[in-house]
Amino acid sequence: MAGITVIAPVWITGWVLWTLFGLAENFSRPLIRPFLSNPDDPQWYYRGFGFLLTVIILLVVGTITTNVLTRRLLQAGREALERLPIVRTIYTPIRKLMETMTSPDSAGFKEVVLFEYPRKGLWTLGFLAGDVPFEDGRPPARSIFVPTAPNPTTGFMLIVPREEIRSTRLSIEAAFQMIVSAGVAVPLTLRLPADVSATVTPAKPT
Repeated sequence: MAGITVIAPVWITGWVLWTLFGLAENFSRPLIRPFLSNPDDPQWYYRGFGFLLTVIILLVVGTITTNVLTRRLLQAGREALERLPIVRTIYTPIRKLMETMTSPDSAGFKEVVLFEYPRKGLWTLGFLAGDVPFEDGRPPARSIFVPTAPNPTTGFMLIVPREEIRSTRLSIEAAFQMIVSAGVAVPLTLRLPADVSATVTPAKPT
């Protein structure tokens, strides 16, 4: 078991990196292979050229997108895609999720919270995303993204009254690490409320 605890994280990390390398390689390999062909050996090709080309493409695209004019063009392209009936149902959620995952401090998740779900006494870890107002003007409820373990890129969204939400001192990164480990890596700063009734603060009437 001690050997597994040492080897398993290294093996999984290597497998994930190798998979990402293969995806990057296969993405650009058809583009670069015709220029590196050997007349004596049509199958000649060194692995890694496609990966390097993918990295270069990402760097170029990232540099171009920092330009003001390019940003406007990209925004126009996004709006055009989001108008298409079928494409927008796939493109829009993926784009927003990727923006949230890559920039959690700007337009993404605000904080890590706890709330009792799916029943009282069971606690669920979630990411605070935004406010959802009531019709009668009460303090708004909160929209919370609940990721699935060990794959946090999938999950579901819940709208929870703010008086049922408990704040935590967890960072976004620490919460993701706990989810990816399926709850094995529990952060030291995570604490559950000792008494639910003592932590609930009723909303003030308006």
